[in-house]
Amino acid sequence: MRQTSTLDKAATAAGRLILEALGDGSPARSLARLSDSPRAVRLLRELFTVAVRRSFVAREPRDITRYVRDLLEYQLLPAGGELARETEATIRAAIGEPELAAGLPDLRRFELVCYVLGDLARPPGVPPAELLALVDQAEKRVARFDRPRNRVIGRRSM
Repeated sequence: MRQTSTLDKAATAAGRLILEALGDGSPARSLARLSDSPRAVRLLRELFTVAVRRSFVAREPRDITRYVRDLLEYQLLPAGGELARETEATIRAAIGEPELAAGLPDLRRFELVCYVLGDLARPPGVPPAELLALVDQAEKRVARFDRPRNRVIGRRSM
């Protein structure tokens, strides 16, 4: 379990839930259990984007392939085939190639996001301060995108 003080520093309840899930023994499973919370799911998507971009922007596709193979082997999942292709497509979509994951169902994409984010806690894990910074940046992205001016509610009458 992560330090309580780190959990308390998250700006939102969803952020605290995510930090708590990352501190569990099976973080990917714990993150997947948050699927019934729309705010947590939204924050997980933004956290995924932030974490992936920090890790893979300006890297070669082979680096992503190697990471996916390592991640799946660590999770005791098949490191080749469809699951590997889908995981790699999900990561590459977050760094600017959205067409690669266009056909993935939302539930499958969510599952893959949870595997990748759960990997942040793999020993030795991301230090608590860095993890908090990632969550904080994701919370700011959610807040920025949720501003009323960014929502399209309907057409204005002229």
